Amino acid sequence: MKEAYRCVYLEDAVVVKSLLDSAGIPSRVLNGDMLDVNPFFSVSVQGVRILVSDEDWEDSQAVVADFKSHREE
Repeated sequence: MKEAYRCVYLEDAVVVKSLLDSAGIPSRVLNGDMLDVNPFFSVSVQGVRILVSDEDWEDSQAVVADFKSHREE
């Protein structure tokens, strides 16, 4: 497993995971359970990590790059 994306806010991780799922890339969110009380106002000090399989990592990077480019607009 490789890290496809790391972020501070859980809502970003939820969006990226959804995009990966839509692209047919299975992923796993780590540290997200720490923010379940109020996910849209919580910040994880360690960051929320999204992992994908080694085989899917390159494809996941294209999805993440697209997310980042649209997020900055």
